[in-house]
Amino acid sequence: MSQLRKWCVVLLLVFSLGTPWAWLQSVAWVSMLVTNACETTFVHAVEMTFDGQHPCALCQVVKQGQETERKDAKPKPPEKLTLCLSPQTPTLIVPPPTDTHFAPGAHLTSVFNDPPHPPPRAA
Repeated sequence: MSQLRKWCVVLLLVFSLGTPWAWLQSVAWVSMLVTNACETTFVHAVEMTFDGQHPCALCQVVKQGQETERKDAKPKPPEKLTLCLSPQTPTLIVPPPTDTHFAPGAHLTSVFNDPPHPPPRAA
């Protein structure tokens, strides 16, 4: 049963990617090549098959189907985008200044004292 599920997933992916048109076009080319090869030489049959001047009925169906898909897949331009912003100008809130002062006699060099000798022992 799991094989059936895997094949279903593969088929869904194939159809979603538009590969049926490629398969149909391949079938059309092979049938055109066989038909043209019966009437003329093989080289001339290959030229007639792939020159685009002699499409068969299946080639025309594939072309119409691909054009229809392209028209349906074109994204529509988005409508006017409206933002929900107020027209007011932003206000900056500045925090009040703090009264931080250094204590008299405190020096920044006191931070750079040498570590105590010998190092303290863990308790």
